[in-house]
Amino acid sequence: MTIEPVAALAAEAERTGAFLEDLGSNDWHLPTRCPPMNVRELVVHALRGAYRVLAFLEAPADGQPEKDAVTYYRYDARAVGPEVVERARAESSKRAADADIAAEWRDAWTDAIHAARAASEDDPLLVSPFGTIRLREYLRTRCVEVSVHAMDIRHACGLEPNPTPEGLEVACDVLRGLLGADLRPLGVDDVRFALTGTGRAPLTNAEREKLGPLSDSFPLLQ
Repeated sequence: MTIEPVAALAAEAERTGAFLEDLGSNDWHLPTRCPPMNVRELVVHALRGAYRVLAFLEAPADGQPEKDAVTYYRYDARAVGPEVVERARAESSKRAADADIAAEWRDAWTDAIHAARAASEDDPLLVSPFGTIRLREYLRTRCVEVSVHAMDIRHACGLEPNPTPEGLEVACDVLRGLLGADLRPLGVDDVRFALTGTGRAPLTNAEREKLGPLSDSFPLLQ
């Protein structure tokens, strides 16, 4: 059964929002495995996706898509990464120290999902930072971002990953597209694939032996 990206993103955003609401004041300042961002800065970074969905839908484009969810991620991470980090930290610092980021997350993603559902049938062409892309494909990229960064936030809090099955499935479909292979028949579960595919965990020697030449492609994105 095909999972609709908007449904997967809604499930992942809702679960992440519920987790954020339970964070203590000190948790927001914990370091993450996406240095130099702390939890608050990383949440603000992932929150940007909701605002982009809303903004992109306000000004759809004409023509044919230049990107899909897989080719969207084929960029120079070393060139783009520092700018992304600095923007997230700057946007976090603009918010009041006691701002309710969890409530902002809930409200912004609720609005974004509502707008995306309303537009899903038309699947409009959006203008993204890396080229024009259909709404459904852009939502798949947001599943990657929210699913993986939710795992990053849980890791910062000393907790195991707990992605929704829907969000993880869509995110890993994008990673499978980047790799050009499905590792599930080799016994690689999707959580492990998400972690190694995004550079959160290195491949073990046993995994490298199992994957053979495919191991040279890791990480698939960072």
